[in-house]
Amino acid sequence: MTKRLILALLLSCSPLWATTYYVDNCVTVGNDRNNGTSTPTPWLTINKVNTSKFNPGDSILFESTCTWREQLTVPSSGSAGSPITFGAYGTGALPTFDGSAVVSTWTAVGVSYPNIWYATVAATPNAVFNNNVFATQAASEAALTEGQWFASGTTLYYYESAGNPGSEGYTITASINEYGINTNNQAYLTIQNIQAQKANGYGIAVGQRSNNVTVSGVKVYYNAEGGVYIRGPNSAPPAQTGDTVTSSDIAYNGVDGIMVGYNVSGAEISHNRLHNNSQLPVDYTGGLYIFGSTVQNTTIEYNSAYSNGTTAVGAGRGVGLWSDGGTVGTVFRYNQIYGNVASGLMIELTSGAQAYGNVIYGNGSAGYGARALDVTAHSGDAASNNLIYNNTVYGNTGDGICVRSDESTSNLVVGNVVTNNISFGNTSTQLFAIGGGQNDGTYGSGNLYLYNDFGPQASNFIKWGSGYESTYAAWESAAGNCGAVGCSHSVQAAPQFASVAASQFWLASGSPAIDAGLNLGSPYNIELMPGSTWPNSVVAGDQNAYGSGWEIGAFIYVPPIAPPPNLQVLSVH
Repeated sequence: MTKRLILALLLSCSPLWATTYYVDNCVTVGNDRNNGTSTPTPWLTINKVNTSKFNPGDSILFESTCTWREQLTVPSSGSAGSPITFGAYGTGALPTFDGSAVVSTWTAVGVSYPNIWYATVAATPNAVFNNNVFATQAASEAALTEGQWFASGTTLYYYESAGNPGSEGYTITASINEYGINTNNQAYLTIQNIQAQKANGYGIAVGQRSNNVTVSGVKVYYNAEGGVYIRGPNSAPPAQTGDTVTSSDIAYNGVDGIMVGYNVSGAEISHNRLHNNSQLPVDYTGGLYIFGSTVQNTTIEYNSAYSNGTTAVGAGRGVGLWSDGGTVGTVFRYNQIYGNVASGLMIELTSGAQAYGNVIYGNGSAGYGARALDVTAHSGDAASNNLIYNNTVYGNTGDGICVRSDESTSNLVVGNVVTNNISFGNTSTQLFAIGGGQNDGTYGSGNLYLYNDFGPQASNFIKWGSGYESTYAAWESAAGNCGAVGCSHSVQAAPQFASVAASQFWLASGSPAIDAGLNLGSPYNIELMPGSTWPNSVVAGDQNAYGSGWEIGAFIYVPPIAPPPNLQVLSVH
């Protein structure tokens, strides 16, 4: 009896009995009447998956190179240690869930609106594509011009002066399905090696109690609202926990690449490429946007966020990485943030955040006048007790490091610490501190600026309150600062990078930033190693293991290894 009981318990918990299901609509074309449990007998449709029940540990795999114009709505949860996996099998391009419909049947509107054509679609689209390019949405049918679209309900209008859009050598698709993949409140899931594109909302929606979901190795492109949305329940407690997005390419989405909002705790966003998002004219968007006071302890690390945004018009459109709306405990570390239309890293209405080891360069690329690393408060919401250390901020259009508010409420900007950073070569100021950031005693206090490298002093290189400072001595002695010449322990010289042209921002031999930083103690001693590349070859080390002190900037200085003397190179055959 004891042996039987033990065996029964083992069988009830073991993933050895998990089942793998296969779905194929283009190689070995499946049939929903098949058992789906082998590659010769696959299922055909996503609907079959949506209406089936799965057990913890099961895998549902989709044939590579195939495309389904159906939404995957996850029907079952896994369990701790035995997630349900949705992935790929076979070779070639990732299996694709396409949320759009091809629009090929068009009718001319008539003489009242020449060159305008209309078609009926299944739902009101949020985006229309000419091949893989977002077409421009017009304000009305009457306002349409060449290549633009407008929708009234399920009637889609398109302006094409050459003739019927269905016969002009390009393909028009309209976003129809709300999501590519919807986790549907199910938990303990793995979504990997799948492409989700052209949904009317988000490519992948992880939300409303979908705890412990891992999204890995996916491509999420051209979705109207955004790439991946991690959204917790509308009310808490408990918060949604354990969600991860990693090693994915999230690009060309209309609004945000990744959004995290509403009662989410402990989400991790790592090793992703977040680029060319913010394609549509929607404000407050970027590669990643996290929002709300109920979003806590998010970690954003090892990502490359670049080329987000297509226009400088609008409020913060095309930011690299952005926290907003009262988020708490956010960590931004070891990210590469460059070439974004607006700011690089925004820490807005956020308290208790840490930002370190980030390399932020070439942002504000469309002349937006961005602020590269921006700690900002306004409208009564604080940005306080944030720790900004060991970042490299270089060559951005606009200001470098900013600590500020709009002065609407007292004590919005309190206790921020800015130390061991390089902010140099930015087109406006290297430090921008206003609205309490300069410790005016009304709107802000206790903000520290120590052991930073703002480059050689220059005309108006620091904004401090209502004025500008052109020397370190004047800035250090200004009201609200440390009060005496030399008290900021600033490095007053160019930092000397290995190669700006090659975006190698580790320190060159002889840099004045070597061993010049403040030792913050553990756990703040881990920083980037030279030669790191994003997003998959980022290496960190211990500041205390190299040199006689800590470096200023994102990288630890490691002296080059000199070859032993009197070596002879032999020709080996």
